[in-house]
Amino acid sequence: KNEDNQPLTLLALNLYKWFIIFPALLMTTIIIGSCIVVISIFGFPAACSQKLASFWARINAKVCLIKLEITGLENLRDNQCYILVANHLSLIDIYILYGFLGKNLKWVMKKELRYIPFLGQACVAMGNIFVDRKNTEFDLKALRDAKKNIARSDCIIFFPEGTRSRDGNLGPFKKGAFRMAKDLGFPVVPITLHDTHHVLATDSVDWRPGKVLMEIHRPIEIKSETDPNEMRFESREIIRKSLIKKIEAQNAE
Repeated sequence: KNEDNQPLTLLALNLYKWFIIFPALLMTTIIIGSCIVVISIFGFPAACSQKLASFWARINAKVCLIKLEITGLENLRDNQCYILVANHLSLIDIYILYGFLGKNLKWVMKKELRYIPFLGQACVAMGNIFVDRKNTEFDLKALRDAKKNIARSDCIIFFPEGTRSRDGNLGPFKKGAFRMAKDLGFPVVPITLHDTHHVLATDSVDWRPGKVLMEIHRPIEIKSETDPNEMRFESREIIRKSLIKKIEAQNAE
């Protein structure tokens, strides 16, 4: 019976994707992105833009029929700036992090995103940090300029792999996030995202509803003797072990 119903299920999912998910993403990006640009022009507090961005992410996560579980949210203290580093499996990661962390976020993102209509303008208005992905390291000038605009309780979020994983495996981490953490004295918080590529795989529009877990680990505190390279390896190892543990738990079920 399940095999007989499979073509109908695929048809229903495709209809939902093309007539609900994509129109909702387009409309919310245009409307909310425009609102963010306008309120930035009139000098409203950045928190207003953050709330709108979080609302955009939550709407689209709900439309995508994502069932989200979050652990470790208590590790993020109020009125504390952090450098957040997360693995990157899918575009869905943006919804999860923007919508449900409950923090003012400044993203470090590839400069090509600046030119996407509405989305790019909104990202610029919110003070996000654009870097050149073609460089072997993050654009340090962009990071230095960003320091001037960091407010109390802002968090800077990196995908330290630099791009989405194509096969679900964790890639090597670049150094930019950890150098910035050392320079600013901000604790580093590793975040593991699980199974977002099962909802929407990289380089694909083959969407499926599904369960997603966001695991927020304990902060790695910065000390005078802290080595950015050691933080880089420690953060990656925390995320790597978390991914392996989740896979082993799924296989045991």
